[in-house]
Amino acid sequence: MKRLPALAALLAAILVLASALSGCNVQLAPYAAVVNGSVISQQQLRNALSAIMQNASYKCAIESSGTTQFKGAGDDTYSAAFTAEVLSILIQDKATRQEAVRMRLFEPPSLGPVALGQLQQATTPPSTCPGSGASLVAAFPAWYRAVLLSFQVDEDAIAAHLAGTSFRPAMFASYVARHHSEMSVACVSVIETSTKATASSLHDQILHGASFAALARAHSINTATASQGGAIGCVPDSEFNPPLNTVIARLAVGGVSEPVSFSSDWLLLLVTSRQTQTYSQNVSSLLGQEQGAIGTFFPRLVRSANVVIDPQFGTWDTKASPPRVQANAGPPAAVVPNPGANTGPAASS
Repeated sequence: MKRLPALAALLAAILVLASALSGCNVQLAPYAAVVNGSVISQQQLRNALSAIMQNASYKCAIESSGTTQFKGAGDDTYSAAFTAEVLSILIQDKATRQEAVRMRLFEPPSLGPVALGQLQQATTPPSTCPGSGASLVAAFPAWYRAVLLSFQVDEDAIAAHLAGTSFRPAMFASYVARHHSEMSVACVSVIETSTKATASSLHDQILHGASFAALARAHSINTATASQGGAIGCVPDSEFNPPLNTVIARLAVGGVSEPVSFSSDWLLLLVTSRQTQTYSQNVSSLLGQEQGAIGTFFPRLVRSANVVIDPQFGTWDTKASPPRVQANAGPPAAVVPNPGANTGPAASS
């Protein structure tokens, strides 16, 4: 990964990283980690593990990867790798919260519903699992939902800071006005062809007065939109996959793009109209536009944190991207001879 993942990626990271060392026992000690002097307690880690294990829809989503084992070798234990990944998420969350406080970022109450919608969308389970993103999030205990929502709000606020603005109403309104073309809902139509030559020929016909909709019906290989004259619908520019988002953002209303290579096909794009985005859509657009800056900022932030891990959970790996807890590769944690692990370093609350 190129950056500290956004919330969905942080959750999804468990799918990939929680399979190794699955037979190790993890017995929880009074502290699990200390981040810049602030403790993540044994109980916080236990509660997070329990919150995941008791969420049937989310657990199903993780298990659908076919690689994850949650339980350790002994009774009432979790696998070392699964525990390490959940602890990594808690560390990343705490470092982010600390930075948001240090920078005194403005996080208005209006960001809460936006973050909830982002979280629900990001955690929508696969069709083979029960429920929706909304029901999955609702199934977490209130305190764990608060952890996840806090991380998303912090990420949104940091994205605004990196963009040179904040969510103070006047500043954000000014930012939206300056980035109108990137922060609007574009009503788009498409003609999809299998060759550049065909797309170029249709492009020339449109420039000479041919109807885009008629050509879409006659020539587009996109079966979902051809019968509608190529109409995709009205979607925020930021929700189109690259490079389409950039191409669409630059198109004036009524403007038709040059042929655009996308996957193995070629596209002609037409913006039929633009609409003002909602507040929620503007926040999501800003977050999307700042992904590159976030990709640099977050790994550096977490890597620079002073992190101490209880040795029974593993070691703190700053070379990983993002930095994370690496589970021990030795014998079960219960037999690791480390009496000092039960005391922990001096820490602030």
